[in-house]
Amino acid sequence: MKLTGGQIVAKALKANGVGYVAGMSGEGSWALVDALLTTGTDIPFIQVIQEQNAVHLADGYFRACGRPMAVLLPVPLAVSKALGAMATALADSSAMLVISGGSAGHWPETMPPGVSKEHVRVSAIEQLPQALRQSFDTMFNSRLGPVSLSIPTAVQNTSIEVSLPPATLRANSDLQRTDSRLAECAAGSMLGADRPATVKDRASCPIKDSANDAPPLMVQRPLTELKSVLERDAIVVVGAGSIQTVVREVFPADQSRCHLCATSVGTVGWAVPAAIGAKLAMPARQVVCAVGDGDFLQSMQEMAVCVMHSLPVVFLVFNNSGYVSLSDVQDSLNEQHRAGEFNLPDGKPYSPDFASIARNFGLEAWRVEHASQLNPAFIKALNSKGPSLVEVITARSSRVN
Repeated sequence: MKLTGGQIVAKALKANGVGYVAGMSGEGSWALVDALLTTGTDIPFIQVIQEQNAVHLADGYFRACGRPMAVLLPVPLAVSKALGAMATALADSSAMLVISGGSAGHWPETMPPGVSKEHVRVSAIEQLPQALRQSFDTMFNSRLGPVSLSIPTAVQNTSIEVSLPPATLRANSDLQRTDSRLAECAAGSMLGADRPATVKDRASCPIKDSANDAPPLMVQRPLTELKSVLERDAIVVVGAGSIQTVVREVFPADQSRCHLCATSVGTVGWAVPAAIGAKLAMPARQVVCAVGDGDFLQSMQEMAVCVMHSLPVVFLVFNNSGYVSLSDVQDSLNEQHRAGEFNLPDGKPYSPDFASIARNFGLEAWRVEHASQLNPAFIKALNSKGPSLVEVITARSSRVN
């Protein structure tokens, strides 16, 4: 059989149980994207808006189900925007294969340390099968982590006569040992899979606006209301900052892989794409991304991925016009202007209208300013057939009460 380098990669991904590839197409990756969509391979390609978010998405996918995704970058890894995202995955032992393209002549001499468990360069198509097996073995040997594989466009497009049954491409590592939920993940990993209507009987509740509620809301109240309507096995993907502490208080960890966060690094912008990955991994479970407004601004463009693939992720955005964690730290240093606040020139708080932005992306969205609006908004969001967003206006300081 005559195969291109791109087709060999696609067959290896299929043989090793990779269900999705996230990334961006470009001059350095077109051959690989075409190979993924070839009959007999049919691995869905999840186009993201920014390179680093493809890695975060794969990170969330692995944390939710224990199976690795592949990431496809159109440029050499060392010059991409994905290095920080890979360092986050390495710090938290999240396994994935990151494949980068480009021209062999543009490869940097060295890769920065602390980015991946191993970086493999392939200079000839004959090296591909062994390099792919080695990459999967490496990511699961000893401590789990990402492995990067550089395949120049010349190798992707070169053809070779070769016989490659799946067994010759499959890694030696027993991937089935990594997580007890792998069978669940494999059984329900289709895009747009059906999910149970868990709060359907309450979906028609109107959203009331009560002037008697005493603003501003603290983060604890919305999370407590959310917990009351979530299924027990719902996955809550948590953004960076003090919100992680509140989630641990409100949601005791009594279920495997129910609370996901970038614990070792606390990467801002991680939660949104990670939540999308978690939904791809566990389509039958509710997935909520709880994130602050500053964090959300880093990667909110990936809402488009949810719309394009009809992924019903609920984004819960706490809008306090800034990075509350940073503001509280500097409170005693400068009462007039605290670092991390979003302000207009006259000192008034500034904030985008996230609910309106989400609607323009194609999501259903609600803006909550009073406690009485929380429960109806959450019920409507969880019953949405596609992605949705609930924006909650919260106190600027976590010390208000």
